[in-house]
Amino acid sequence: MPAVLVTGGGSGIGAAICQTMGAAGWRAVAADLRPPEDGYELDTTDEAGWDRVLDAVGPLDGLVNCAGIRDRAPITTLELSAFQRMMAVHVTGCFLGTRGVARRWAAEGRAGAIVNISSVAATHAVAGQAHYVAAKAAVAALTRAAAVELAGSGTRVNAIAPGIIRTPMTADRLGDPDQTAWLLSRVPAARVGEPAEIASVVQFLLSDAASYINGVLLPVDGGWTAS
Repeated sequence: MPAVLVTGGGSGIGAAICQTMGAAGWRAVAADLRPPEDGYELDTTDEAGWDRVLDAVGPLDGLVNCAGIRDRAPITTLELSAFQRMMAVHVTGCFLGTRGVARRWAAEGRAGAIVNISSVAATHAVAGQAHYVAAKAAVAALTRAAAVELAGSGTRVNAIAPGIIRTPMTADRLGDPDQTAWLLSRVPAARVGEPAEIASVVQFLLSDAASYINGVLLPVDGGWTAS
C-alpha cells in the first residue's frame, strides 16, 4: 500500500486529501498542529519535528505540503513578525518537508511525488495580504526549483493553486455577503469550490497517471486565473 504524508491534514483541504487518498487505497497520514487521533503533531517550521515525524511514519511514496495560515493587513501596518511567520509556515515548512523526503528517497534508492498547495494569489495578487501573496508565490517558485533538481532521480514536484475554497480558513470571508460577492465576481464558475475538488487533483498528481507532469502550478479555481 503506498503511503502519503499530508501536512495540515487535520482540517479543511488537508483533511479532504487524507480522505480521498485513503479511499484510493493509500495509507494517508495527517500531520498538523492539531492532528486527528491517528495523526502526528507537527509544526512545519520545526526542523527537528519534521525528522521526528518522517522517521516515525516510515517509508513514504508521497508528500503533500498543505499546512498554512492566512490573515489580512495593509502593507503599511503589517508587522515584521506576521510577515516572517507567514513565510515560515508556508515556505520554510514546504522546504523542510521536500528536503526531508528527498533525502530519504535518495538513501532508499527510489523516487516519490510531492504536491505543494500554493494559491491563485501566487500569480494574481490581492490587496491586504502582501505576506500571503509573497509566501504562496515562493511556494510556487520552490516547487519549480525542486522539480528541476529532483527530476533526475525520478521524483516529481508539482503545485496546485486553489481559488476560493470552502474551508475553516475562508469561513470568515464567506460569512460576509459583501466579501463573498466580490470573490465570486472573480470566478467565472460563479461558485465556491469544495475541498474534495482540490483533493481529487492531488490524487491525480500523486498517481502514475501524472508521470510526465513535473514542476507545474495548476490552477483549480473555477476559472479565476483565466478571466
